[in-house]
Amino acid sequence: MNRRNLLNVVLFGTMFLAFLPPSAIGAGDASFRKGDIWVAIGDSITHGRRYHQFIYLFNATRYPDREIKAYNCGISGDSASGAVRRFDWDIAPHKPTVATIMLGMNDVGRGNYGVDKTGEAIEKRRTGAISGHVANMRKLSEKLKAIGCRIIYITPSIYDQTGDLKAANCFGVNDALGTCGQRVGKLAPEFKAGVVDLHGPMTALNAEYQAEDKTRTIVGQDRVHPADFGQFIMAYYILKGQGVSGTVAEFAVDAQSKQVGRELNCKVTSVNVTAEGVTFACLENALPYPVLPAAAKALELIPFMAEMNREIITVTNLPEGDHVLFIDGTPVGKYTAAELSSGVNLAANAATPMYRQALNVMEADGRRHAIPARKLRTFAAQHHFTGSRAKLAYDDYEGMKKALTAKVEELRQKKHSLYGYMRGQAKAYIEYKPQERQLVADMEAAMAEVWQINKPVSHTFEVRRATEEALAALRRVIVDDFDTFSGWSTIGWTTVKPTVSAANGIVTIVAPREAGVRDMLGYSKRVAGVTDGKHVLKVRIKALKGSHIGAEMPADGKNQRVLNYVRASGEWQVLTGTPVEGPVSSVTLILAEPGGNSKWDSTSTTYQIDRVWFE
Repeated sequence: MNRRNLLNVVLFGTMFLAFLPPSAIGAGDASFRKGDIWVAIGDSITHGRRYHQFIYLFNATRYPDREIKAYNCGISGDSASGAVRRFDWDIAPHKPTVATIMLGMNDVGRGNYGVDKTGEAIEKRRTGAISGHVANMRKLSEKLKAIGCRIIYITPSIYDQTGDLKAANCFGVNDALGTCGQRVGKLAPEFKAGVVDLHGPMTALNAEYQAEDKTRTIVGQDRVHPADFGQFIMAYYILKGQGVSGTVAEFAVDAQSKQVGRELNCKVTSVNVTAEGVTFACLENALPYPVLPAAAKALELIPFMAEMNREIITVTNLPEGDHVLFIDGTPVGKYTAAELSSGVNLAANAATPMYRQALNVMEADGRRHAIPARKLRTFAAQHHFTGSRAKLAYDDYEGMKKALTAKVEELRQKKHSLYGYMRGQAKAYIEYKPQERQLVADMEAAMAEVWQINKPVSHTFEVRRATEEALAALRRVIVDDFDTFSGWSTIGWTTVKPTVSAANGIVTIVAPREAGVRDMLGYSKRVAGVTDGKHVLKVRIKALKGSHIGAEMPADGKNQRVLNYVRASGEWQVLTGTPVEGPVSSVTLILAEPGGNSKWDSTSTTYQIDRVWFE
């Protein structure tokens, strides 16, 4: 059979799975429950990637009253047999109530595949690898069942064997992964496990995406590791397989009769018709899902917004023409009467207070995710592959340091392709392992913060005719009005440790100062809604007289300084930045010194900020 005919057979068989619901390939509940402790067991696609972060953020915004905990139990390069070996020290200590398992990419033996790999011996190795994977998945499932943990099998993410990509093509690997998914799915009734088919839908979507251009892929040029774009697609299919609700909130208000129509996942009250328009209050029971900009390209391929992110406001019987929607007194969008009558999805409107709250949740969740992805899982991986083989205890830091140093030197001398990677892993382990206890505490604190700041609140909606005044106000984008300081992260070049507090709509930052030393302090926040066109940053601030204030942002494809070390007056003042051409993705406030020659009467300086916005 030639390669083209073989490819057609492969695609038909694999894509057939894409149209099977989870119940068709398994049995059991694939959903999360309130109070769950979720462990995501996997390989590198779990270790350092985001699909499970996207899923966790979805749960935190869609079900804010169903708190769950999540722990990354992925290890780069691992397999089902590896997960069995590390179960007692790496997985069970979390006391999980539910586990997702996505393994197979390192189990199938990718070196056994390729158009030139044929023969009885090759087929035997392929069959043995898949059988071994299934046997070890059974062992892993038995261990999870023994500790009372529910199981959700996720069929493997795809290996792109159809694209014209840079990496060598181990053709046939994707079929093997499909077989792994099918055979593991047959374990589901025995373990009362849920099954989510990821492999089938991903294969089908990738084929559709490549129909006109074989150089495109939803995975990556290495054929294995999806970037954020592909990770979001993975999260979408997994969430779909779990049967999550697609509704943030949906409601309808009649602007003449004041009657409230449908109310889905929300409560509308205090409807009032005025000469300017209609006002009402609404408490939505969920927050819109804020899609990470790096993943937004996925929205061109999957119907996430229509299926899973519906925040629909409908206002009927408005006068014809344009109207401006205000929420809590802030304009968030211009819509025609016809659009509002049909229903407008606010879930992607970055100007709403609901979306801004969701961004704060995303920022906290990003911190929760980054600690294990960048550090904690490195400790686990190096113990798994180096420490365990050397029979070292998990906390034998000196033993591990010695073993890792020796391994790096061995790879250097051999000029091995893994030398650079292993050098980085060893460096991270040696530098950060002594901080493990604090890192775990920071991760737990960020996870708790997610569920503290994700609770929806009631908002006042007003629909007015689109006057010039209303349209001018609409062009204003609020970055922060500082009910909290959530969403701001410290810039890496910061050299001081300030104290920060937020109260009554004002953030107060007290920063140490030392004469003759250039004390550096910067905070950055992601910005949404500042699109194409000219924009001016404004900051309302009060700081110790003479304190320096700067600001910069990436705009028009480059980083631009818009406030260049302005000196504070000592009173409340509004600073106006240099106009920039959008879009703008983030803002950095520089509360630092331009040089090391400053003379301070005090050992600290205080900044108070009550609003940052664009006009």
